[in-house]
Amino acid sequence: MSTPRSNAVLLYGRWEKPRSTGLFGMTWGATIFAGAVLIVGVLQFMIFRSLLSTGAILGLGIALLVPMLMQRRGRTGWELMIVRLAFWRAQSKGENTFRGGVFGVVPGRSQMPGIQGDTRLYEYELSSGKRFGLIHARAKDHYTVVLSSQPQGQELVEQWQINEWVQGWDDFLASLGTTHNVAGATVVVETVPDNGTRIASEVRAITSPAAPAYAREVMAQTALHRASATVRSELRISITFRRQREAASREVADQGAAIGRLLSTIISNAAAAGLDAAPMTAGELCAVATRAYRPELDRELEVLLSRGEQNELRWDQTGCAGAKAQWDYYVHNGFRSITWEMAAAPAGTVTHDALRPLLVPRFDLPRKRVAIIYRIHNIAEAVKLVDGDFKDALSAEQAKTGIGSAAASIRVDNTRAAREEQARGAGLTRFGVLVTLTAPHDADLPQMTAEIEGMSAAARIGVQRVYGGQDSAFAGSLGLGILLPEYATVNKRLTT
Repeated sequence: MSTPRSNAVLLYGRWEKPRSTGLFGMTWGATIFAGAVLIVGVLQFMIFRSLLSTGAILGLGIALLVPMLMQRRGRTGWELMIVRLAFWRAQSKGENTFRGGVFGVVPGRSQMPGIQGDTRLYEYELSSGKRFGLIHARAKDHYTVVLSSQPQGQELVEQWQINEWVQGWDDFLASLGTTHNVAGATVVVETVPDNGTRIASEVRAITSPAAPAYAREVMAQTALHRASATVRSELRISITFRRQREAASREVADQGAAIGRLLSTIISNAAAAGLDAAPMTAGELCAVATRAYRPELDRELEVLLSRGEQNELRWDQTGCAGAKAQWDYYVHNGFRSITWEMAAAPAGTVTHDALRPLLVPRFDLPRKRVAIIYRIHNIAEAVKLVDGDFKDALSAEQAKTGIGSAAASIRVDNTRAAREEQARGAGLTRFGVLVTLTAPHDADLPQMTAEIEGMSAAARIGVQRVYGGQDSAFAGSLGLGILLPEYATVNKRLTT
């Protein structure tokens, strides 16, 4: 006798931001620094018996400690100062400006700017005969494959099926933790202008000239109706690997062969989450990069893809002719892009469609990209992290009294639950969200910015604009080989 499937709407939650806890509610890094200053001050007084020198040391220590304790926009004072100084330094040296093309720094080339420019693209073949592109980020020695899929709506879908898809996605992320040397994954839901060229070309390709006239007319009208759409959504899943030790050598080709052997299993696991995924070829990846950095080529790229001529694109010619990273936005080829980062996960519990207000395509925001970045941890790392989070939460609860202890108690409950679930076999994944808006230079950017922030609020996600790193955030939200957490330049003891 089969068990009936439940149509109950499930709730999801218990997210916690990792934070080390020291004495008196300070972070662990601040606690160590304060203890070191105190010890140095005491030793100095015992040796030199000088109150003036001791007071100077303690005063300097307090001046350095205060920025560690101050928080603004989810950043400590030291972190904000380091980011600001790094941006000023890059600006003074002209490192925030890129010039490509015929008259650029590298004549005749239009490579992508910034950290994306150090990537290289290769293409290999699976045992099934399908080809896939492999992006090599040389700075971190990472290898990324990208899967494309078609977003599925939830209309006319039973709730039990949605629940199974969510469970399948959870299993998919957990399976990545047991896959050889997976560093992270990025899911990109991108809204792009739809010119109707690809749909019309596909309809022509599948319409037989020998079909009845009425059938051909229906197909033509269908293509005409679909061509009236102004925007469409695209879904990509990029999986970033560290170097595979199982490969025959350190050559990229051997890494590609080792990763190719893992793809069939990964695609099968994605199917359990309702994702009909297929690896993207090198030409398709070039089209994604070109459309991002040179949005004015939207129509030309769509025509190229409809003809199946995307293999004519080259990775070192997908970048823009010029780009400049400003403090709070990014300029490239006459367009401006703004990227926000997730500052806080949804409070409490949410349903499966919590992100729908942010992901839904809108004609007034034709170029929008939402990237969810997952940090994948293997079993050994997961045990260490959940135990550490639980101990930090207990320390924070014991250090606080009164109203503040309520939030600390909730954190203890959440970290305890994560610890128990991990012990039962669940995976541990840490995540963040990047939201990128791209618009022409003369667009009403303040209005579009307000719309994005309103959509994020409706999705119950706290977002804040990225400052001093708009170019890197833009590259990270593409899901093309750049796993941003691996490129952090600020010591974590100054941030957590």
